[in-house]
Amino acid sequence: MTGELIAIFAVLTFVISNVLFRKTERHASPVFINFFRTAIGTLTFIVIAVILGIFTYIFLLPWNLWLITFLSFLFGQVIGDTAYFKAQKELGTTLALAVSMTFPVFTVLLSLLFLNRAFDYKIILSIVLIGSGIIVIGKSKIITENKNSIDLETHPQKLISHTSYKPIVYALIASLGWAIGLVIIDYVTNQIDQILVSNGISSIISNVIRFPFALLILFLMVWRENRFGDGNQNLFSYRKPSKTWSILLIASIIGTSLGAYLYTEAAHTAGAIVMSLLASASPLFSLPLTYWLNKERISKYGFLGVLATILGVVVVII
Repeated sequence: MTGELIAIFAVLTFVISNVLFRKTERHASPVFINFFRTAIGTLTFIVIAVILGIFTYIFLLPWNLWLITFLSFLFGQVIGDTAYFKAQKELGTTLALAVSMTFPVFTVLLSLLFLNRAFDYKIILSIVLIGSGIIVIGKSKIITENKNSIDLETHPQKLISHTSYKPIVYALIASLGWAIGLVIIDYVTNQIDQILVSNGISSIISNVIRFPFALLILFLMVWRENRFGDGNQNLFSYRKPSKTWSILLIASIIGTSLGAYLYTEAAHTAGAIVMSLLASASPLFSLPLTYWLNKERISKYGFLGVLATILGVVVVII
């Protein structure tokens, strides 16, 4: 039961932080948001490890476990989170979460391929439900853009369809990245516990290793973005309004400093499958928050799409 409670709090921190990050998108690009939150997370876990006197434990782990730990963050944070923030910028928090939180299905499929898990026909029903939900979400986005479009050209539908489905692809990339990262985290934390023979610190130790590697990669991505950006100074410049910096800091502390620990601990104590099941309901948590903080609404078709994707995830896990 403890693992399930930790997983619920992990999902809540994730949703709250993403709703807050949504408020910074006028002045911060998706890559910069991910870089900033990773920097805060790196500082947080190094300080915690030093205070607890466990920082040197990372040097007791074999190099191959370091490599596997790095891969978990490469897929989960660098690829998965960056792709998610790109999707959220276009789709909004609730719809982006609905699509990206299909990662439990990818987790099951990966288990079939690499862990010799028995095939279950529920997977087919799950894929049908999720596919239908994603199509409905895409169509609802197109309808919304059509209504909001003022200057329509001769063939607007083609252009709008193209721009609508691109963020959905980003959300699916995030889903796959998170699935790979979550499976690896589950493995890594158990290995750390076996090597150090100490429960309760594997989540901190793994994050001390993972965050700096991810920060380095994201720093290079931000540097490239600043150098070769499209000239939008609001997005690519480090000169941002103080309110934007404040929101970035608060959201990073909630979603990364606290959230990453809870997420890793939940994957360790409750397991990847349970964590996936609870995370799949995050779009429903985001609905009232996005309306309250960002005045963000979704259409009835979008809501049906959200329910279909959540149901598809639930079917494959239960």
